[in-house]
Amino acid sequence: MRNVLLSGLRARRTRLLLTALAVALGVAFVTGTLILTDTMTASLYQEAARDARPVAARAVADRRFTDADLARVAALPGVTDAAGEAATESPVLGPDGRVVSVFGATATMVRALPGRPELAALRLTAGAYPGPGEAVVDAATAAERGWSPGDSLTLVTDPEKPHPVRISALTDGVPYFTVFLPVADFRAATGVADWGAIRVAGPDQRAAADTLAGALPDAEVITGAEYADRLAGAQVGSVTMMRAGLLGFALVALVVAAMVIHNTFAILVAQRERELALLRLAGALRGQLFRLVLAEAAIVGGLASAAGFGLGLLAGRLGATGLESLGNGQMTASMQVTPQTVVLGALTGVGVTVLAAIGPARSATRLAPIAALRRPDAPVEAGTSRRRALAGTLLALVAAAMVGAGAVGNTVVLAAAGALPAMLALVALGPVLVVPAWRLAVRPALLFFGSGGRLAARSGERQPRRAAATALALTVGITVVTTFLVGAQSLATSTAAELERRFPTDFVVTAPDGQRLPADLAARLTALPEVQRVEVRDGLWVFTADDVDAPAARTAVASVTDTVPLAVVLDVQSQAERIGRTVDMLLAVVGVLVIFSVLISVAGITNTLTLSVLERTREFGLLRALGLSRRQLHASLLAEGMTLALIAAVAGVALGIGFGVAGVYASIPHAWVAVSLPYPRIGLVVVSAAVIGLLAAALPARRAARVAPVAALADE
Repeated sequence: MRNVLLSGLRARRTRLLLTALAVALGVAFVTGTLILTDTMTASLYQEAARDARPVAARAVADRRFTDADLARVAALPGVTDAAGEAATESPVLGPDGRVVSVFGATATMVRALPGRPELAALRLTAGAYPGPGEAVVDAATAAERGWSPGDSLTLVTDPEKPHPVRISALTDGVPYFTVFLPVADFRAATGVADWGAIRVAGPDQRAAADTLAGALPDAEVITGAEYADRLAGAQVGSVTMMRAGLLGFALVALVVAAMVIHNTFAILVAQRERELALLRLAGALRGQLFRLVLAEAAIVGGLASAAGFGLGLLAGRLGATGLESLGNGQMTASMQVTPQTVVLGALTGVGVTVLAAIGPARSATRLAPIAALRRPDAPVEAGTSRRRALAGTLLALVAAAMVGAGAVGNTVVLAAAGALPAMLALVALGPVLVVPAWRLAVRPALLFFGSGGRLAARSGERQPRRAAATALALTVGITVVTTFLVGAQSLATSTAAELERRFPTDFVVTAPDGQRLPADLAARLTALPEVQRVEVRDGLWVFTADDVDAPAARTAVASVTDTVPLAVVLDVQSQAERIGRTVDMLLAVVGVLVIFSVLISVAGITNTLTLSVLERTREFGLLRALGLSRRQLHASLLAEGMTLALIAAVAGVALGIGFGVAGVYASIPHAWVAVSLPYPRIGLVVVSAAVIGLLAAALPARRAARVAPVAALADE
């Protein structure tokens, strides 16, 4: 059997190539995700260790520490330096004299800096450590707002006592819009005179921690190493969430790959009916045939896993580069390739391939030796059993119940879990539904391809299971895309509608907490010709005239509010537009992630049609002998590919709309929901699917067109 296995792999290597590609892409997604997130985690721990390197020990307590506590700690044996940590929020005026706001919020984080730079652990990217009257600002905020060292800021915790400072340096690795001040400036600007934590330096972390704990018995004391772990741990959660999301998309790709593998091996087993039956005549046992098919699958999976691992390395590197280009910091750690990633990648590739091949392997064991005496014709499938149809119907009802319950009960997990029985229902009912679906979906092919389209019209009815299995792989990817299209669009519309409901106006002018707007500001805004009226509510609600466009209104309102440094203007329309841009960015990311599934689906359609061409060589030869031209035969395969893709598109769009709407209802209060279907984008998905089907069928169609009429006389 070993020689049979090896010779069979050599003879069918081209037929198994696209199957291996599907597995390799799925493995690449998994390993690339693990490599990328492991590298991000290692970088976070390296940065945290660097930031915490000067800290020997750190103390926090339920109370605030005083200067007396800090002085007592600084005098402890084994402590070479001590510094307090303090932070608060304060409105800040930028170099233009206007209050700095982020999405309408004016609370800027302000932190105190120790006198010695060593304990501050700031990574300065420009400028020098601040002295009296100076400040350090995070580099991301400075870059976005065009600030640089030398520019002036003003802290207005108390409007009666504004505190001006000059930017002396920029730093990275800190939260967005954070201002660091020397202790004296911090206290003068904010009025905060105590400490939230105390950190100390010393030659021995354990000794320093023990000494600090003895001096502050009511405090929780940790070593510098433990502090570094906590710093990193506070950020690793976002990486973990990112990993979970990416692996979710990887799972989708692997499910699609499994469908392609199952379909490929099912076709290969059907095509090898005489060969396998001859092996039975030669004395091979059923178990040997079962193991033969699974051994082929394992070898294909192993080779594909090796290729996928190489692609995963490349994907991890590209992902890291992409995150760095988006301003998410530098990957300070080298690419992290752990033994667990290597093993998991191999197990994933081999495991998915072998599991997907179990069904075809079982089919191989049912072949009777007498099959070796039959003439090999393209198989015509039996109808779908009532038991399978009933099981599919029950699964569909379970899926609908789970999705509906999740939507009604605001439970996203339950609604998402309904995807599993929905996909299983499609697997079971696909052969039943594909026949009427094929008759409808083939109509565009009849218009485009004429007689070639008429020839394709009967193909799906002859082998409904194969057509359904091929279309299902693409259906999964389109379902995911449509779900996010509908969900994101509806969430954006719902959020914008809720924003408009809460603020049924064009602009809202407010001041930071505890501050007041000038008494005459409403009158000055009302006097503008672009303004219809101003209502005094929670701030000033500005309604512009109906015949004034948005840019003109913004300019007019700004001409008044710019003279009030503490005025914060919320542009309701701009907020809605910002939500729309966020949705577009989300959809772009989803599109990139789903492309793996789409590529695997394309490989599946190409593989199925290629194997179909090999299987139907005598049929095509006979058609050529009866007068069918190469062009018509070529068109018939293109029509089959387009029809398969359109069936997948319609099913995927229908499921995606259902899941998307349910996801919105499960995510936000029902009173907010405003369902919005992005018809142009959905239409683009359907058209793209048809194009994908044509591209996937191009190579098999060319091969079919080269079949000579004499092939009808061949026995095999």
